[in-house]
Formats: sequence, C-alpha cells, structure tokens
Amino acid sequence: MDGHSPLDILIVTGPLGAGKTTVVNRLLKAEVAAGRRVAVLINEFGAISVDGTLVDAERPELAGVQNLVNGCVCCSLRDDVVATLRAWCDQPAGLRPERVVLETTGLADPTDLLDLEQEPPLAGRLRLAGLLTVISCLAPVDHLRTKPLLHRQAALASLIHLSKADLDPSAAVAWEGELRSAFRQIPQVATRHGLAPEGSPDPWLGDVRPLPQGWAAPSALSFAEARSLTLPWDHPVDPAALEALLLAPPAQGELLRAKGVCAFAGWAARNDGSDRWAFQLADGRLEISPLPLGSDGKAAACAAVVIGTGLDGLFWKKALRSLERPPAGQRRKVIL
Repeated sequence: MDGHSPLDILIVTGPLGAGKTTVVNRLLKAEVAAGRRVAVLINEFGAISVDGTLVDAERPELAGVQNLVNGCVCCSLRDDVVATLRAWCDQPAGLRPERVVLETTGLADPTDLLDLEQEPPLAGRLRLAGLLTVISCLAPVDHLRTKPLLHRQAALASLIHLSKADLDPSAAVAWEGELRSAFRQIPQVATRHGLAPEGSPDPWLGDVRPLPQGWAAPSALSFAEARSLTLPWDHPVDPAALEALLLAPPAQGELLRAKGVCAFAGWAARNDGSDRWAFQLADGRLEISPLPLGSDGKAAACAAVVIGTGLDGLFWKKALRSLERPPAGQRRKVIL
C-alpha cells in the first residue's frame, strides 16, 4: 500500500455499437460534476481512436485520458492497461485519479480484466468497483443465445444497461424478459441517450461476483477473425453516398461496425466553428452527430473505420475513397 485510497475502476463492456461511448461520456461528466478526479482508458479495435475523439469532444476536465488501439480483440493489450493504471496510481495526491472508467472494445471478452487487482504493481492500489455491460435493445433478442461473446459480457456484469430503449420500447421489453430469465440476479436498467432513470443502481457500487470454477476466456469467443480497416480522408465526403455505402449489404463478408469523423461536402461550418461530424453504423442504423472542436481547439482528423469479418479490403478502401468530393481546383489523393 502507498498510503492512498485504492483507485476505483469501472469496466464498461458490451457488443460493438451498443452505445458504450455515450454511456462513458455520461459517467465522466457526472464524476466531474461531483468534483472527483476521473480518468478514462479506452481499449479500441482499429488504427485510430474514434471513441477517444468523441470523449475528447465533450471536454470534461479529466485527470487522464489513454487510448489503446490496434489490437485487443481478446485483451491482448493487458500489459498496456496495467502500465497505464500503474502510472496513474503512482501520481501524487491531488493529481492521481480517484476513479477510472475502462471502456473495452466490443470484440473483447472482459474475463481477462477481472483480476487486475491481483497484478503485483496494482495490488492494494486498485479496486474493481463494477462491470457495466451495455446492450442495444435494437439488436436481435436471440443474440443472447446465439452470440457467445455477448452472453459472456452479460453474464459477467454487475449491472446491465439496455441502451436505445426510446427507439423501440417493445424491443426493450423483449430484451428485459430475456435477460431476466437468463440472469435473474443481475440488475438491469433501460436507458435513453445513455442516461439511466433517476434512482437507478449506481454502476460504481457493483457486486462483481467471482468467476465460476473453470471459467476461461477462449479466443474463439473474441471474434479473432474480425479485422478493421482505417482510411483517412483528405477532403469532404458526399453524405448521401456515405449513407448508401454503409446501409447496403456488403457483397462479401459481414460488416459488424462502421464509424468515423468527416466533413460533408456542401455543409457549412456550424456556429461552434467546427465542420466535423461523427458517424456511427450500428444495428443497421446510421447515426450522424455534430462533433465540436477538440479540447485543444483543433478539428478532429477525418477518417473512417470499418470492422467486419471476411470483408474485401481493397473494395472498401476504394469505396470509401470514392466518397470524397474535392473542392474546385483540388485533386483527390489516391493512396490505396
């Protein structure tokens, strides 16, 4: 022990596109409003951290931000997670975080993170405060039975948030019944825009149960065959063409997730000075939201990330590049 109170860590997990980053932003803002020093550790699958960009756009006064990208479908970046947490624990009083939110990639089995308290550099300095699993009620309800990874993410939870309940209340009711039948002991809450109703269980007061005997984290459940493709954009993109590309069924493979940052051709900058927009494809829906300037006053870099299995990488690079609409007098850069 180093004389400090243990650093509380809340793990936020759930499938791709469930709405984890929205929940994380809510959690961070609540902690800042309560006067606590809070840090965020984002474990993202892909070459750039779109989720980190979305968190930064909220601009809370965080005690620390760390993005771990380009790996972790099976928590292979555990050493980096431990190193980051140790560095935060080593900070002097008044600077070190009191709480840390750890957002996992949707392709990760969180089993490998439940014993972080036992790591020698963190022993006595870290307390697992809860494991919050976010599940979109827009996903087919049979995924709880047919998607082993989702089932494990739910089974490990101390609290389940059913996101996007406002978009389909009947689907939320169906999911609530399915989850209650499978995991009667785990509290669950239907959320809207990442916000839980007043009086809902506190995610930081979770009862994280010990793992059942023989429970392991097999890589077969972690979508090890999934791949991500990242393409930077040099110019604004056509909004209608982006929508058509992402909502059409791919000719090859399965598109699990798409997200990114862009400027749209023909769209003027907003009153906040930013012309950037964040896009997210999940549950067959494409969501577009304004992206403010970053905490450094700069606009985020434009890029797209697609995650899937069996996708034709060359097709997606060409298709994403073809969305660009260079301003008059400029040429499209073709780097494939």
